[in-house]
Amino acid sequence: MRPIFAISFAVLYGLTLRLFFGFIGDLLGIMSLAFLVIGPFVIGFLTVILMPKKRSLSGSAAFFTPWLTSLVVLIITIITNMEGTICWVMIYPLFAILAGLGGLFANKFRKKRIEVTDPENYDYWTKPDKMTASLLLLAPVLLGALEGERTLSRKDMVISKEIVVAATPAAVWKALANINTIQPTEKHLSFSSLLGFPKHISTTLDTLSVGGKRMARYEKGLYFEESISSFNGQLLVLNIKTDPANIPPTVMDEHILIGGKHVDILQDVYRVQDLHDGTCRIGLSSHFFINTPFNWYAGVWANWLMSDILNEELQLVKARATIKENKRIK
Repeated sequence: MRPIFAISFAVLYGLTLRLFFGFIGDLLGIMSLAFLVIGPFVIGFLTVILMPKKRSLSGSAAFFTPWLTSLVVLIITIITNMEGTICWVMIYPLFAILAGLGGLFANKFRKKRIEVTDPENYDYWTKPDKMTASLLLLAPVLLGALEGERTLSRKDMVISKEIVVAATPAAVWKALANINTIQPTEKHLSFSSLLGFPKHISTTLDTLSVGGKRMARYEKGLYFEESISSFNGQLLVLNIKTDPANIPPTVMDEHILIGGKHVDILQDVYRVQDLHDGTCRIGLSSHFFINTPFNWYAGVWANWLMSDILNEELQLVKARATIKENKRIK
């Protein structure tokens, strides 16, 4: 029963930490090194340090057992709507590895550095004093209060995708200007939808010229207000405005809410190049920023997610333009 107790206590600590950081989010940010680095390290440490006193753990067991603790925390926070699936899927690999490192540290801490002469009665655990234990449990909170938003760092990113379409530029621009409602048969299972990003529902445009307004709507109430700042028949630049206050909280996790302080999409650019062989090349790039203490990690996921979203948009335009071109030929 002791291993179950160890994991349960560590899970309870992790959930308490999440509730505490969420309750006073103005002071303690969830998107912080204190919560996402120190927090899982302590959870992993607790998982291993509370194991039975006379039970020796191998290095692999000490590293991977906290992964189970992290998984239980993940499941409970998703079920109770503390966190959304998309956020946990992205952060779990890092969270689990850091918890594993905490487990390895605890395993070294609990072993006495003496020769084992009586394995049956050997005590593999060294009890920490109360001061050390208290500082360990409070470390994420204390460091989080000191950290604040000091470690946040904005990183602007531009992701681009392109495809070749068997249609004329005129057919492509017509398809782009008349996306309107997207039919269920035009939606496909994708990486972004598996992560939980809302699927595209419709896009309307009042006029394909400078000053034109475009509204892109997605599931769960997510939408983007876009305005055309440049158009010349080869290039279409759309400035994007997102008001997080008007996006339902069920759409995305609050700390990765588009338009919030951690991520925002600023501009989309379409490029259409006539290849003079009955086909054309369509390029779509998106300019956005992320603002986290670990942009090196968040940037990898942002790249994958945005690349998939852009590819879906291009495939939709390709299908629509090809249909229009075939009708024109007939």
